[in-house]
Amino acid sequence: MKKAIFLILIYFVCQFAATLPFIAWHLIQGTPSPLEMTDTTELSLSVILADIMMIAHLLFWKDVSFKTRSFTEVPGKMLLLCIPLVLSAMYILNVINEWLALPNWGESTFTGMSRNLWGVIAIAIGAPLVEEMLFRGAVMNHLHKAGYSSRFIIVISAVLFGLVHINPAQIPFAFALGLLLAWLYYRTGSLVPGILCHFINNGLGALTLQSDYYSEATYTELLGGPTNLAISMVAAFAVFVTAFIYAYRNLHRINKQFAE
Repeated sequence: MKKAIFLILIYFVCQFAATLPFIAWHLIQGTPSPLEMTDTTELSLSVILADIMMIAHLLFWKDVSFKTRSFTEVPGKMLLLCIPLVLSAMYILNVINEWLALPNWGESTFTGMSRNLWGVIAIAIGAPLVEEMLFRGAVMNHLHKAGYSSRFIIVISAVLFGLVHINPAQIPFAFALGLLLAWLYYRTGSLVPGILCHFINNGLGALTLQSDYYSEATYTELLGGPTNLAISMVAAFAVFVTAFIYAYRNLHRINKQFAE
């Protein structure tokens, strides 16, 4: 557990360190409030830099590794199954999140980032890569080496994944999605399914935020009323259950690290 917590602290250190070049530039330019990262392009670039630093740390210290087999060990049809699996899960969780109406501290920041190229790269590519390598690859492996049970590893990695987002509106969503991503890694030993699911989730999120209408309208408004929303939720739940059962029955656990 100590190693897992240490890696998460390193993650935050990388985020802080990545802002320093921009703060230094602000000081040189005499920018008012130089410690504030209000420019979304600068913020996006700092996030990308932080991701690169964290990935470099994980690879250098061999907390996680990519091999040729990592990209081929999961059958293509199972990767395709990730699409309806994560899309249905996303829809259900987003509707529940809307019902919860939790404070969204980072809404304006994410909206700004989604409307520039570097922000889209940071959200849709950088985050899926670094977060899967950290929370699924490194954290889960270190917890396993520490002797924790597989169920505990899946749950605690999802808890940490949720809490690290800090934003109240993101924590429940990230926790629930983290359970699914952790389970996929547990079953396969490959980060590819999780990266694919994460990419779909973040990519669609960034795309939605680019439109004021779709980012501000409720699901009830988008679907034309509560009846249509209820029908869509039942349909999404049916798709998720069907896809999950199929994955459970056919996605044989090949991750030798978690063999029991």
